[in-house]
Amino acid sequence: MMPCPGNVHNAPQAPPANQCAAGCGRPSFNGQAGQFCGLTCRQKFAKPTPTVRASQPSKRGPDVLAMGGKGQTFEAWHGTSRTNALQIKSSGCFRVDTPADGCLGKGAYFAGRRKAERFAHDFGQGQPALVRCSITVQNPCYVDGDDRSWQARGFDSCRATSTSKSSNPEWCIASNSCIQVVEVVDLRGQARPAN
Repeated sequence: MMPCPGNVHNAPQAPPANQCAAGCGRPSFNGQAGQFCGLTCRQKFAKPTPTVRASQPSKRGPDVLAMGGKGQTFEAWHGTSRTNALQIKSSGCFRVDTPADGCLGKGAYFAGRRKAERFAHDFGQGQPALVRCSITVQNPCYVDGDDRSWQARGFDSCRATSTSKSSNPEWCIASNSCIQVVEVVDLRGQARPAN
């Protein structure tokens, strides 16, 4: 995906159908009207400034994760280290090309807040953090277990009700163009939520 040249964005104008919503003249990333061509345009025109804040302890209820749907936007959480979270906040990008050893293959993984908190505490190198994101998917795949073939079948995202590694639901998102960082939540000093 080519980044948009920065000098064409003085003021967004209504784009023609199926072109970048920022009005740069490039086609939208998925060929649909109202979408951006890529990360640079989306960051410049659609993204609220993410914040970093200390965490409030998570509620001890069920771990909720939206079902999403074609064109629907939902909130989801990514658990990681504070260093990685701040890098994601700064760049607006997740590593979606990571090796396909996850239960859903390559992509950025998201979950409900409690599952993401547990992951951050377990793998956040002593500095757990969350990245809260707004995600919009256009062609989601829904599965009830591991599935590493959804991208080859043309889907942009996959939601599993559970995997071989977790009984909780999770999303795998294929492209950064679907993801908008809302905030980073520092979990240092917070206890790891129970399973």
